Amino acid sequence: MKKKGLWILLIVLALAVVVYFAFFTGKGEKTSVDEKIVKIGFIGPLTGPAASYGTNAKNGAVLAVDDINASGGILDGAKIELIIEDNKGDTTETVNIMNKLIEQDKVVAIVGPVTTGPTTVAAQMAGENKMPIVSPTATGDKITQISEFVARVCFYDSYQGPVMAKFARENLGLKTAAILYDSTNDYSMGLADSFALKFTELGGEIVAKEAFYAGDQDFNAQLTNIAAKNPEAVFVPAYYSDDAQILLQAKAMGLNAIFMGGDGWDSQELINGAGDAAEGCYFTTHYSSADTSEKVQEFLKKYREKYNAEPNFAGPLGYDATLLLADAIERAGEANPVKVNEAIVATKGLTGVTGEFSFDEYRNPLKEVTIATVKDGKFALVDKVRP
Repeated sequence: MKKKGLWILLIVLALAVVVYFAFFTGKGEKTSVDEKIVKIGFIGPLTGPAASYGTNAKNGAVLAVDDINASGGILDGAKIELIIEDNKGDTTETVNIMNKLIEQDKVVAIVGPVTTGPTTVAAQMAGENKMPIVSPTATGDKITQISEFVARVCFYDSYQGPVMAKFARENLGLKTAAILYDSTNDYSMGLADSFALKFTELGGEIVAKEAFYAGDQDFNAQLTNIAAKNPEAVFVPAYYSDDAQILLQAKAMGLNAIFMGGDGWDSQELINGAGDAAEGCYFTTHYSSADTSEKVQEFLKKYREKYNAEPNFAGPLGYDATLLLADAIERAGEANPVKVNEAIVATKGLTGVTGEFSFDEYRNPLKEVTIATVKDGKFALVDKVRP
């Protein structure tokens, strides 16, 4: 019995040594769970007035992670874990979330934020912490100039504003336009300025410029002033909730002009809210569901199957931002934020759902701008152009 007990003791000790080397020295066949996971953060408004953009961007990011992990992951089989945070479109929430993702979750990179204000705050923190962030949809001109650790997959305001101005002048032959913008929103002001500059450069005339404040519900005073100038077009660089109310009130007063906007118009909620008042409007955006390209239609099929909904422009941009980060991590060869950022900067000819793009010196994508309209209660593709 003593001899048998000794053998049992030796076996137990041997197993203990194997377990020690496998799990504590990393030299066994198994590795820890953390070594097989690469953490990426997501920041966006999942609640609040911009929730449609944040939710769509998040959904697109989740789809990208699903596709990448199903295809074998990155870095020799590591799976991506997406840590999703709701900043409610608020800058203070964004600061808290950035700190959590960097210090507690130890992410290697971040998709987001989604809107311009919070992204401006996050950009400063990205530089201070050497943490790469890629915004799917923040279009403010100077965001990527705040830090070399900031990139985006959407075009910026001064890129899309002139496209709509050129379309109005050269394609529609319009000579006069008015502008109605949100004076509390950097996105709205940036688009208003870039549209006006290009429209007048091309020989058009801005006959009226009216402002409103975020949260306004009554736009009749501004629209009355605009109607008095009888413009052929009204450019409204705002978000879909404001756009819908403006269109309804303009129709009610009989303002006979072509309404135009930027990518903030691109949401089903615009049509749901404005109804037939949205018919015939034009806006710039990042993609169109009417695009027959294989990548667009494949994305739409997966999105509809998973979420039983139609994505707005933020969906495919959320997908492309996540795809870019995964591609950069793979090219970096390791989950090191500084090296991943270097790989992001070096990106050339990456093809996503919203097209093929490379980056300029400030990590802004060089890509086509889509012009869409509302026809028979649905969004329709008009053209795809480069500035």
